[in-house]
Amino acid sequence: MHVRTALFVLLLCTTPAVGQPLPERPSDDLLTQPALQKVVEAQIARDGQRLTRMLDADAPSVRARAAFALASVQDTSAIPALLERLRDGVPTVRTDAVFALAQMPGGVPAGRLLETLRFERDAVMQRGLIHALGTTGDVASLRRLLGLGLPSDRDADVALALARYGMRGIVDSTAGAWLAAHLTADDPWTRRNAAYALGRVDTLARGRLDSVRHALDDIPPDDPAAMHLLRALGAVGKSVDVERLAAWLRSAPDWRTRVDAARSLTRLPTTPAARSALVQALNDEHPLVARTAAETLAEADWSPDNRTAVGIWVDTHPDRWRVVAPLLRGLARNGQSARVLRTVEAWGAERSPPAYAAALPALAPLDTTRADTLLDTALQSANIRVATAALQALEARWDRVRPTQAVRRGDPALLYHGASLLTDSLFAHRAPADTLVATYQTLSTPADLEGMTSVLEALGRLGGPTAKTTLRDAREHPHHAVREAAAAGLTAATDTTVAAAPTPLPDSPSPDWADLRELGPHPRLVVETNRGTVTIQLDAEQAPQTVQAITTFARKGRYDGVPFHRVVPNFVVQGGDFARQDGFGGPDFFLRTEITRIGHRRGTFGMASAGTDTEGSQFFVPHSMQPHLDSGYTAFGTVVDGMDTVDRLRVNDRITEMIVRPSE
Repeated sequence: MHVRTALFVLLLCTTPAVGQPLPERPSDDLLTQPALQKVVEAQIARDGQRLTRMLDADAPSVRARAAFALASVQDTSAIPALLERLRDGVPTVRTDAVFALAQMPGGVPAGRLLETLRFERDAVMQRGLIHALGTTGDVASLRRLLGLGLPSDRDADVALALARYGMRGIVDSTAGAWLAAHLTADDPWTRRNAAYALGRVDTLARGRLDSVRHALDDIPPDDPAAMHLLRALGAVGKSVDVERLAAWLRSAPDWRTRVDAARSLTRLPTTPAARSALVQALNDEHPLVARTAAETLAEADWSPDNRTAVGIWVDTHPDRWRVVAPLLRGLARNGQSARVLRTVEAWGAERSPPAYAAALPALAPLDTTRADTLLDTALQSANIRVATAALQALEARWDRVRPTQAVRRGDPALLYHGASLLTDSLFAHRAPADTLVATYQTLSTPADLEGMTSVLEALGRLGGPTAKTTLRDAREHPHHAVREAAAAGLTAATDTTVAAAPTPLPDSPSPDWADLRELGPHPRLVVETNRGTVTIQLDAEQAPQTVQAITTFARKGRYDGVPFHRVVPNFVVQGGDFARQDGFGGPDFFLRTEITRIGHRRGTFGMASAGTDTEGSQFFVPHSMQPHLDSGYTAFGTVVDGMDTVDRLRVNDRITEMIVRPSE
């Protein structure tokens, strides 16, 4: 035991002190230690009181694991005990305690964190304290953090903390000035994190445009900081920035930077040169750049030359439906309605459902009976993806084609998009609350969770006796997400604050420790796709329940043939819905959210969810750093080979086989 603890401490103390993200958690031999497994079982049971008592255990490994577990449980009553553990003699306990404090939704005293930071000399602990201040501190603590005079090797951590402050609406002029001054820092992670903060939080970037422009003009074209700076220009830039964005779109060597240049042009007035760059980008070697350029063009007003160029491109690339579909929206907005109607009708008869669904939004701006008829027909399609796309197009046309019939079908995808439409006063004479309540009564968890919460949200906006009765009943539902949605709905309907009823969580699978031992601490998933192979190393010690569930699904062949239903360029690739294949399905149980010290960066393997403790089978991989996902999603692995394959994946590409390889 003492040898294992010593190694545990040594691993932590020799972790590099700089860079991003935080060092991952060193091994504590969870899979062979029954005492630590009991901590995990209390974590899955969400037993905050038991975990708090475990913070006083004699064994440092149990204290550390209990603190780590509280990061997922997020029981604020444990805050005083966690603060005490900041003074623990074992570094691993201290770092897990500060990690747990960083995940708390409120009640963490920033003064204690700052005071500890002033005297803390352990580099990993310093980083954890800075992180915790960013996720929990107030504006006064932000100013004090900047006034501490921390060494420059903490600048990358401070920059990311300022981003976390900003994402919670806590900004200060000193933060903006600090970030602007560090855009040209020598350390690449400091530059990147400062740029991320300005690109993510508009209020931080305002008034700093000259610094952003100067940094963009001086950094190497392959610097990842560029993509974040381009986002800042797109958010708060001026018309003079359009040509700069167009130049980056034409010449940036990183496809992700070109994506952000194209996307940023959406929010600024387009010039002839910018439109020309976007049309040129339709031929970009990376398909996601071409798709983003098409989506940006779809929102622009075109010149006659643009209409001709786009028309020729569409004619000569009939098989590139992922790019043509958004261009159809642009054609519709720019006077080519007859062509759009012909194309959408033909795709309905000749193309795959995903391609047809992608084309339907082009009908939204067309005020014609033929467009109404096409959407009405699509709304009744047996293919839910097609029906959902039609329903989304109806948001701009609900005075002509009614969504009531789609809501009555009770499908969670249709409810997710359609329930809110019925709250418009246009439908008051059709008793929308009765329709929603009748539909809600046909739904059940886990399959219909997102549909149920969407209906409850809509009932809250409608109000009235019928809605309130259903909301009160739903407040006692066994699933916490339904209870919380009902409470939020009642709050809206009654204009009083209503809390969710404190009933137990639904059952969740218990770890099979023997099976996990056979897998080992770092099993690998070899994911064969139609674009190539991706190898992912999992962390069974940080997220044992998730790793066991995903590897079990894989060994049973559940993922074979399943599509990637969502690809957002330079954000995430998402798949794993073996039940429905459209993002609204999963297994017949929910997993717990397991918060880990694996940051959401390029290549992280994370679990998609509909809220805390609603994970099932769906997963995602980010194209780039996404620290705003930390604290809310289970990150349980990392792509170790094949990230170039992930970059090539597009909507409706498929997993051909997923193979599990135990730890070596």
